[in-house]
Parts: sequence; C-alpha cells; structure tokens
Amino acid sequence: MRRSKPALVRSVACLLGVALALTACTASPPDAGGTESAESVNTADWPTVELNGVGPVEKMIDVPEGAASFRVSFVCVSGNFSVSFSGATQSDRRGGCQGTRTYLFPAPESALMQLYISVPADSQFALTGEFTTEVFSPDPLITDACTQLSEYMSVYLNADQGYLQGDVSAEEWRVQMDEAAGIITELQNTATGLIALQLPALVEGMSSPVVVPGYFHEQHSPTEMDAAGTIVGDVCSDNGSGLVIMAAYGG
Repeated sequence: MRRSKPALVRSVACLLGVALALTACTASPPDAGGTESAESVNTADWPTVELNGVGPVEKMIDVPEGAASFRVSFVCVSGNFSVSFSGATQSDRRGGCQGTRTYLFPAPESALMQLYISVPADSQFALTGEFTTEVFSPDPLITDACTQLSEYMSVYLNADQGYLQGDVSAEEWRVQMDEAAGIITELQNTATGLIALQLPALVEGMSSPVVVPGYFHEQHSPTEMDAAGTIVGDVCSDNGSGLVIMAAYGG
C-alpha cells in the first residue's frame, strides 16, 4: 500500500450527513484556591460581546485582565456552524443550527483574541458572550473516549479513501473495517454518559451489509450509525476535545 504523509484534518458533523442537537457544554467549578483568586478580580467593567449577522465573520475582542473563560450563547438558522477563537480549531465548537447553544471557552493569555464564526453564506446568526473568572475544565473521561473515537473514525475513513484511490484492496479494506469495529467495541467497556448510549449503533453499523468498500464517501440516506456519529462528535466538541482524523491517503 502507498501512503502519503499523514495530514491532520478536522472531522465535522456534515461528514456523516446528519446535524442533531448539541448537548450543552458544562465545566467543573474552580477549586477553592481558584475561587479565592477570582473573588479579588473586579469584573464590573468587563464588556459583553453581542454580534449578529449573515454569513461567516471574524472579530477581534479585547480580553480583560483576570478573565479565565469566555461564555458564549450562540444560535443560527440554517446549515452547520463552527465557533472558535484565535485559530484554536482543536477546541472549537461546531454542529447544526438547531436551537441556542451555550459554551465556555478558555480565555487566552493575550490581551486580544480573534473570534471566528463559520456559517453558510445565507445563514443568520446571533452571538452573546461575556468573560468570567470560571475555569473551563474538560471532562477527562469524555476526552479519553474522544481520543478513541478519533482513532476509530480515522481507520474506517482512511480504509475507504485508500480503496477509492486504489491503494487498499477489498481484502485490506475488510481488515481495516474489523480493526475499527474492534476499537469501538472495546470503547464500550469504558465509555460513559451520552457517548456510551451511541456506541451500540456504531458497532452495529460497522457490520451492516450496506457497508461496502467506498460506502463512507458516498451519498446515502441517513442511518442510525450516522446519527450516533454526529451525537458523539457534538459531545466531543462541547467538551473541547473535538474529533481529529489522521488522513493517511490524499493528504
């Protein structure tokens, strides 16, 4: 098999053809030491950011001294979206435009941060944001599950891409599908919460008779596997541990 140099690419919800409601991001409260420091910070003059418009936008925002996080409420009317700051795509939030989403982003140490909102060119959006002394803390169990999910998706997407390019035979494709199925089956032993609830659909989907070489790069009607994949992607994004695909072919 020929493999090009791996390239890091983002896995997005639209890849699976379904956009479902995101679960709201939650953050662990700061410890007692953090609370004491936060109480000494004067937040009375901290600004509130309000943006609305149509289509993608970028904006520079002043970061007040002492801010630990930036809390965002976001809504859009159509298509898929992503919200990120200062180019930190690894910790962006993304999903489908369905309902208002609330997120907590870690504030940068610099005095300025750049906000990126990506929506379709004809999609209306509104965002309200405020800085806070609350510290954003990703759930380590979700982070670990998302690392395994990234590996799982990388394996089956690369197998499909390699087959379509002629770098992977049908037999090799099957071996890699079995490897992906093994990763997601093993994850059932440790995953919790909403991710755990989606794993049976992912496991069953991998053994479906409709899953043939090239299937994941073709247009098809949404399936339970697609819906489950979108949900786990949303959970990982909300946790600040978004899915990352290591592309082995065509990168």
